[in-house]
Amino acid sequence: MSILAYITDLAFQAQVSQAAHKADVEVQIVSSLYHFLPGVERQASMVLIDLNALGINSNMLIAQIKTKSPELTVVVFASNLDEKSRKQARKAGADTVLEGSKLSKDLPGILTQYGEKK
Repeated sequence: MSILAYITDLAFQAQVSQAAHKADVEVQIVSSLYHFLPGVERQASMVLIDLNALGINSNMLIAQIKTKSPELTVVVFASNLDEKSRKQARKAGADTVLEGSKLSKDLPGILTQYGEKK
Protein backbone atom coordinates (compact mmCIF):
# COMPACT_ATOMS: atom_id res chain seq x y z
CA MET A 1 0.00 0.00 0.00
CA SER A 2 1.07 3.51 -0.55
CA ILE A 3 -0.57 6.62 0.85
CA LEU A 4 -3.69 6.34 2.97
CA ALA A 5 -5.88 9.41 3.53
CA TYR A 6 -8.67 9.92 6.07
CA ILE A 7 -10.86 12.65 4.60
CA THR A 8 -14.62 13.07 4.94
CA ASP A 9 -14.99 16.38 3.10
CA LEU A 10 -15.85 15.76 -0.57
CA ALA A 11 -14.03 18.88 -1.79
CA PHE A 12 -10.80 17.82 -0.06
CA GLN A 13 -11.25 14.27 -1.34
CA ALA A 14 -11.46 15.63 -4.88
CA GLN A 15 -8.43 17.88 -4.33
CA VAL A 16 -6.31 14.99 -3.04
CA SER A 17 -7.49 12.67 -5.84
CA GLN A 18 -6.62 15.27 -8.45
CA ALA A 19 -3.17 15.90 -6.96
CA ALA A 20 -2.52 12.15 -6.80
CA HIS A 21 -3.55 11.75 -10.42
CA LYS A 22 -1.23 14.58 -11.51
CA ALA A 23 1.64 13.11 -9.46
CA ASP A 24 0.83 9.63 -10.85
CA VAL A 25 0.79 8.08 -7.38
CA GLU A 26 -1.69 5.85 -5.64
CA VAL A 27 -3.68 7.31 -2.76
CA GLN A 28 -6.45 5.40 -1.02
CA ILE A 29 -8.99 7.83 0.43
CA VAL A 30 -11.30 6.56 3.15
CA SER A 31 -13.91 8.26 5.28
CA SER A 32 -14.35 5.76 8.11
CA LEU A 33 -12.08 4.39 10.80
CA TYR A 34 -13.33 0.94 9.84
CA HIS A 35 -11.35 1.26 6.62
CA PHE A 36 -8.57 3.53 7.86
CA LEU A 37 -7.15 1.58 10.81
CA PRO A 38 -6.61 -1.70 8.89
CA GLY A 39 -4.86 0.30 6.16
CA VAL A 40 -2.49 1.81 8.70
CA GLU A 41 -1.74 -1.65 10.05
CA ARG A 42 -0.88 -2.86 6.52
CA GLN A 43 2.02 -0.41 6.61
CA ALA A 44 1.02 2.55 4.51
CA SER A 45 4.04 4.61 3.46
CA MET A 46 2.35 7.77 4.73
CA VAL A 47 -1.01 8.82 6.13
CA LEU A 48 -2.82 12.05 5.39
CA ILE A 49 -5.48 13.17 7.86
CA ASP A 50 -8.01 15.99 7.69
CA LEU A 51 -8.02 17.33 11.24
CA ASN A 52 -11.62 18.42 10.79
CA ALA A 53 -12.82 15.04 9.47
CA LEU A 54 -16.10 13.84 10.89
CA GLY A 55 -16.18 10.87 13.24
CA ILE A 56 -12.68 11.05 14.71
CA ASN A 57 -10.67 12.61 17.48
CA SER A 58 -7.75 13.47 15.23
CA ASN A 59 -5.25 14.02 18.05
CA MET A 60 -5.99 10.64 19.62
CA LEU A 61 -5.73 9.04 16.17
CA ILE A 62 -2.34 10.66 15.50
CA ALA A 63 -1.04 9.57 18.90
CA GLN A 64 -2.32 6.02 18.33
CA ILE A 65 -0.62 5.82 14.92
CA LYS A 66 2.66 7.16 16.30
CA THR A 67 2.56 4.70 19.21
CA LYS A 68 1.98 1.67 16.97
CA SER A 69 4.12 2.81 14.04
CA PRO A 70 6.50 5.60 15.09
CA GLU A 71 8.30 5.50 11.73
CA LEU A 72 5.10 6.14 9.76
CA THR A 73 4.89 9.69 8.41
CA VAL A 74 1.72 11.50 9.46
CA VAL A 75 0.73 14.56 7.43
CA VAL A 76 -2.30 16.53 8.59
CA PHE A 77 -4.19 19.58 7.44
CA ALA A 78 -6.85 21.94 8.77
CA SER A 79 -8.40 25.21 7.71
CA ASN A 80 -6.33 28.37 7.91
CA LEU A 81 -8.46 29.61 10.79
CA ASP A 82 -7.98 26.47 12.89
CA GLU A 83 -4.60 27.16 14.47
CA LYS A 84 -5.65 25.38 17.68
CA SER A 85 -6.15 22.04 15.89
CA ARG A 86 -2.85 22.40 14.05
CA LYS A 87 -0.97 23.09 17.31
CA GLN A 88 -2.60 20.10 19.01
CA ALA A 89 -1.70 17.89 16.04
CA ARG A 90 1.96 18.89 16.35
CA LYS A 91 1.88 17.98 20.04
CA ALA A 92 0.20 14.64 19.22
CA GLY A 93 3.11 13.75 16.91
CA ALA A 94 2.15 14.80 13.38
CA ASP A 95 5.23 15.07 11.17
CA THR A 96 3.86 17.74 8.83
CA VAL A 97 1.02 20.14 9.59
CA LEU A 98 -0.46 22.13 6.71
CA GLU A 99 -2.95 24.94 6.49
CA GLY A 100 -5.78 24.17 4.10
CA SER A 101 -4.62 26.89 1.71
CA LYS A 102 -1.13 25.35 1.49
CA LEU A 103 -2.55 21.90 0.81
CA SER A 104 -2.92 22.44 -2.92
CA LYS A 105 0.56 23.96 -3.17
CA ASP A 106 2.48 21.43 -1.05
CA LEU A 107 0.48 18.27 -1.64
CA PRO A 108 1.91 17.25 -5.04
CA GLY A 109 5.45 17.27 -3.66
CA ILE A 110 4.44 15.36 -0.54
CA LEU A 111 2.59 12.74 -2.58
CA THR A 112 5.55 12.32 -4.93
CA GLN A 113 7.92 11.96 -1.98
CA TYR A 114 5.95 9.21 -0.23
CA GLY A 115 3.81 7.69 -2.95
CA GLU A 116 4.35 4.71 -5.18
CA LYS A 117 4.03 5.30 -8.90
CA LYS A 118 0.96 3.70 -10.48
